Amino acid sequence: MLKPVRGHFFQGCQENTTAQNARLIQTTSASFKRPSNSRIKRTTEAFLNIENLLNKEQLEAVYHKDGPILILAGAGSGKTRVITYRIAHLLSEHRIPPGNILAVTFTNKAAMEMKSRIKKAAGKQAEEIQISTFHAFGCKILRRHADKLGYTRQFSIYDEDDRERLVKECMHQAKVSDKEMKPYEIIKRISSIKNMLISPSEYSEKYASEYTSKITARIYEIYEEKIRRCNAMDFDDLISRPVELFVKKPEILALYRDKFRYILIDEYQDINNSQYVLITMLAEKYKNICVVGDDDQSIYRFRGADITNILGFEQDYPEAKVIRLEQNYRSTKNILSAAHSVIKNNAGRKDKELWTDNTEGEKITFYYADDEVHESECILDAVDRLMRFEGVRLKDIAVFYRTNAQSRVIEDRFRRAGLPYKLIGGIQFYGRMEIKDLLAYLRTVANPSDIMSFKRIINVPPRGIGDATIDRVEEYTFEKSLTFFEGLGEADKIEGIKDSTRSSLLKLYGLIKHLVDSRGEMRIQDILKTIISGTGYLDYWSQDASPKAKDRVDNIRELVSAISEFEDSSKEAKLEDFLNQVALVSDADKLDENADAVTLMTIHSAKGLEFDTAFIAGMNEGVFPHRNCIEEPDGIEEERRLAYVGITRARKKLFLLSAVSRRQFGAKKEGKISRFVDEIPAELLMHKGRLPVKTTEEKYMKTGAETLMVDAEPDYGLPDEEIPPLKPGDRVKHKVMGPGYVARIEPHGSDFKVTVVFQKCGKKVLSAAYAGLKKTG
Repeated sequence: MLKPVRGHFFQGCQENTTAQNARLIQTTSASFKRPSNSRIKRTTEAFLNIENLLNKEQLEAVYHKDGPILILAGAGSGKTRVITYRIAHLLSEHRIPPGNILAVTFTNKAAMEMKSRIKKAAGKQAEEIQISTFHAFGCKILRRHADKLGYTRQFSIYDEDDRERLVKECMHQAKVSDKEMKPYEIIKRISSIKNMLISPSEYSEKYASEYTSKITARIYEIYEEKIRRCNAMDFDDLISRPVELFVKKPEILALYRDKFRYILIDEYQDINNSQYVLITMLAEKYKNICVVGDDDQSIYRFRGADITNILGFEQDYPEAKVIRLEQNYRSTKNILSAAHSVIKNNAGRKDKELWTDNTEGEKITFYYADDEVHESECILDAVDRLMRFEGVRLKDIAVFYRTNAQSRVIEDRFRRAGLPYKLIGGIQFYGRMEIKDLLAYLRTVANPSDIMSFKRIINVPPRGIGDATIDRVEEYTFEKSLTFFEGLGEADKIEGIKDSTRSSLLKLYGLIKHLVDSRGEMRIQDILKTIISGTGYLDYWSQDASPKAKDRVDNIRELVSAISEFEDSSKEAKLEDFLNQVALVSDADKLDENADAVTLMTIHSAKGLEFDTAFIAGMNEGVFPHRNCIEEPDGIEEERRLAYVGITRARKKLFLLSAVSRRQFGAKKEGKISRFVDEIPAELLMHKGRLPVKTTEEKYMKTGAETLMVDAEPDYGLPDEEIPPLKPGDRVKHKVMGPGYVARIEPHGSDFKVTVVFQKCGKKVLSAAYAGLKKTG
């Protein structure tokens, strides 16, 4: 594999200038048609108002044509509009054939939005532009050339679940217990190694010096053997294998270099090493590479993202033009000031400061809650007030947190209150057990070499086939040099298998063989229906009495509908195309923007999104910044960038929440307010709940704690003498229900309704005049 070296890492891989290569390039170039004059005229007309739509820096980015360009696009600075008009400008003004343009981003949703916008600006020719995610782009190359690397074009794509099952098999074969290393640790290590484009043999020879790396080397070697035997690739392979292809077959690299003469990469700060190498190889000849990104929003280091790629762009391309987009169109002045006050503390960043013509806006609300339960009550209460008193739609509200585990207590409170919410990052439709079972069946039809998929479905529904039988089949196929699928077809020759089990194996083989042979003439939905009826899978769940069985039946029917919809959208829909689409879906692609519900998600998943109102929960040291990152080199800077991303998702209102204590592993531990809250000037904050202690308290007192505390009181719109003696956050005691705290107070005629959360009996709404509540703190 190719070693990653910044700059001229591609030494020794010269362009092939043979007649064959010339024919390849000539054929590709001939396939591109220049847009007709009428199409150009229509597109040019669409550009008449461009100078009224874009600011000076945006226009400069759009009008630039040849050579490398770095567009430093701050949060909310209109980068999507710039990308759209830049590509449309290449098409209309410079008459670049659409087939010569490659645009790469990180989510299918972003790719589809980009294509839609370009189509509006430039017409139907936008459909001919290659706009996709990195993984979809790599997959497309491999579907065309996989045979050059020893795969078939029908290879499977393994997701994280498939990968984990495969790693566990490898650990078992290598006699490594999960006490020595956890499967997820090995997966993470293998992913990092692949990202660095290091082969198993190279890793074993050069890097396996200590105990854990030796275990990793052993398992990595087995893993690569097994996944290749399955004719499968994981997500890392979708990038590293095209690089390998280009190194081994320079004539193919030359073909793609001449095809994609203008390259645009969105979210450049998030690319990893293998993506960097792939794009640099493609851009080597023409150097017409436009990268758009923001080093302040580089938050995917745990996935291999390397911030030095964007920071070092001018070293890679000394002739590069750099344009800064610093005008923000999204957030209020106060939100931007808070974001800048946090991010400016990072040393490893390019100097810039966002500004806006938007209003100053409200102060940022800081809740200092008693614990994580009280914190979630504060969120619930604030959402309720926004919805009822300000008419804010639930779909315009988001709650962010650092880790998925934090969502549990928030979900609990929302569920009890009957407040609609949508969880991003949980188990989604294509991740549900019954759906993954049926997708595994479909993968065995598309790719009969896929052993892992066969192992998933071989006893689903139950057929009396156990692990011992699977081992015998696998041993037999290994001895005879057969695929697992071919081995099933020879089950009558395998010794040590019961007749009933042998019959089940041959029946399964017959079903899959029929579908493999017939799939060219069958619709995808008919293949699935044949699987469902032939295996009795729907009947299996219909007869199940468990609470989730009905949902599983509904999900199975929904999968048939999803495939039907996919086939309606494409006249030449293939099974492999559907499986590709499913495999390459990300969390951000699953967000239903039309559902009127509060969005709950990690800040990592929130990248690229924006909401009128945003809450960031868990602003405590050890939670955010996360305890694992505090001691890491560069860890705090990445966490600070993550805080910056969270803050800049908000358009109008921002709420930050911290807690005095949090429950960890069943025990309550004292919490310390996050340093990121302390980095925000106190004059930008409106404090609610407890007054922070010691250093933070001193900070508030120095900058006008009285004003902040007055701001923190609810505004009832009543004369002073009618303001109730209690306020949200007060500790109270009821003679029957015991101790609790006030969550909400609302005017109710001449009285007040007091919502109290009691330790014993939960939330109760009481009359302030008759409740007999005694304030205890």
